[in-house]
Amino acid sequence: MIKILLLVFLFTTFVYAKTPFTLTGIKELYPVVEISADYVPQRYVAIIKQKLIKKVQALGISTKNFSDRSIAVLISGLSIADEPVVHVKLLIGENIKREDGVETFAMTYANEDIFEIFKLDEDLNESIDNLLEQFAEQYKEDNE
Repeated sequence: MIKILLLVFLFTTFVYAKTPFTLTGIKELYPVVEISADYVPQRYVAIIKQKLIKKVQALGISTKNFSDRSIAVLISGLSIADEPVVHVKLLIGENIKREDGVETFAMTYANEDIFEIFKLDEDLNESIDNLLEQFAEQYKEDNE
């Protein structure tokens, strides 16, 4: 029961949290997918990358060339109360200049989801779809 309450709390926190990031002026992104959870097969990399590219291109953002600005889906595994869970992050990273002129790589967008595995294929697809939809909604709002 505690596991379920903890997962519900984490899920609602991530779903309803507003992001402090802005997505204005993004015209090009380089898509990356990385899976480091042993229980999530690597075959999902190609599937998720295609979903990522399709959603980003539907927003009018190019993914054709290499860009210093990357959009990444990172999938890792966690254990909560000895139960395996999947942690999915959607990030944008890019080189930015600080006030002192030093260029550094920074995360300029981040959103995440955590779920307990019931049906991996369905759960993972739902998580990715939700994160991409939240990204798309914010992108549209920020670029009106």
